[in-house]
Amino acid sequence: MKTYSLSRRVIVTVLLVETVLALCTTGAALLYERHRDLQTFDVMLRGRADSLLGAVQDAEDEADDVMLSPKSLDLRPEDLYQVRQPSGRVIGQSPQWSSEVREGFREGTRGHSFHYRGHEYRGLVLHGIRQIDADDENKMGISRPVIIDYAAPLAPVGHAIGDAAKFLLLSNSLLLLLTGITIYFLLRRGMAPLKLLAVEASSLSPPLWQFHAPESALAVAELAAPAKALESAMCRLGDSFQQQRNFVNDAAHELKTAVTIVKSSLQLLESRPRSIGEYKAGLETCLADCARLEDLVQKLLTLARLEQSSSGELTSSGRTNLCECAREAAAQLDNFAALRGVNLDLQLEDEVEVMLPREECESLIFNLTLNALQHTPSGEHVTVSARKFEEEAMMDIEDAGEGIDFADLPFVFNRFYRGDRSRARSTGGTGLGLAICKAIVDAYGGKIAIESERGRGTRVHVTLPAASHTAQVQSALIGTDKQTTDVHSAG
Repeated sequence: MKTYSLSRRVIVTVLLVETVLALCTTGAALLYERHRDLQTFDVMLRGRADSLLGAVQDAEDEADDVMLSPKSLDLRPEDLYQVRQPSGRVIGQSPQWSSEVREGFREGTRGHSFHYRGHEYRGLVLHGIRQIDADDENKMGISRPVIIDYAAPLAPVGHAIGDAAKFLLLSNSLLLLLTGITIYFLLRRGMAPLKLLAVEASSLSPPLWQFHAPESALAVAELAAPAKALESAMCRLGDSFQQQRNFVNDAAHELKTAVTIVKSSLQLLESRPRSIGEYKAGLETCLADCARLEDLVQKLLTLARLEQSSSGELTSSGRTNLCECAREAAAQLDNFAALRGVNLDLQLEDEVEVMLPREECESLIFNLTLNALQHTPSGEHVTVSARKFEEEAMMDIEDAGEGIDFADLPFVFNRFYRGDRSRARSTGGTGLGLAICKAIVDAYGGKIAIESERGRGTRVHVTLPAASHTAQVQSALIGTDKQTTDVHSAG
């Protein structure tokens, strides 16, 4: 995958936006400048046309005509003009005047532009009246109407606009350069906490998972959330790796202990000649130890399989009656309860269905009930109850045993954890029963909790999604997947 620089993209984007804005601003400024210059130019044209009107004099001939006095004219040689009477008689015109020039003029007092011989001109038509033979004795004189066509080249306006465009382009280019340099240094300074955060994260290694976000990163609002999330993730990852190491160490210890017991039994049989009865008893002991070893391995495999599922993932499509499984588990443990002198009471509704495989449902109830029976003294009761409440199935296993120390409660679901290790051999426990129960409940979106007080018994509370609610969730998920598939197929 091709990498790119976020800082470079930000700088380029900002400069592109500023360039577009600068071009738009420059264009608008030049248009406004041209409009103002043309207005000024029209005022100048009107002034020059008025000077032509002032140069119209009486011809003093028999026809009583007017003429244009050349001595009164002070015009630029490149200007184009023509002075005529309404009858069409031309009084005077510039040397460069031609009929082609006359075609470029439009009636009206407003200035207008046209091209002549490759140059742009600005012209206007002035209708005026020249008073002839007027004096100071209130004599109005003779009114002589004249029409003046006057035009001048627009080159000065073009030069002024060109100079303004050069100034704006130069100033905008300098502004873009300063903006780019400023953004570069600001981004470099602003990205420093992110780089420091990356350096701290890159220093992590499998043996050491402690990660502490730099203070500079936590001080930035945009970096504080990901920094804290990374710190929390590394903490959980470290705990997970530590848990895995503890699991491997505990499993190795448990397996080594079981193998050592089998080996010791065989070495004891082989140490001296024995009778057939002694060999038979020794082999039965070895078989019992092998069965215990096989049970441990089976539980390890079950736990590993359950933990492959994501938390809360609905992996079962079948319904299981929780109350029926509880009755079967009670029937299997009835003799064990009788031998220990413990009364096993069931408080079950007729039907409470959950979306668990039957085998795992039976394993869950069997392990919890067996654990309660093992820690309940003779003459006491163990109660198993199950009911449905709204969209959840609830089950409680309550005993009147010795209870669990408050300090041990946070760890009872850990693998191989035993609050009283001296009881491990007597009860046949491996420390995996409760861990397997929690893995089953977590895999199917449920919750399990233990309430206990030393000397006052223990209560295990299990909550699982009821079958009807789970089916609705699955149907919604299947419908969503189907819609997504249809959309991809249509695309």
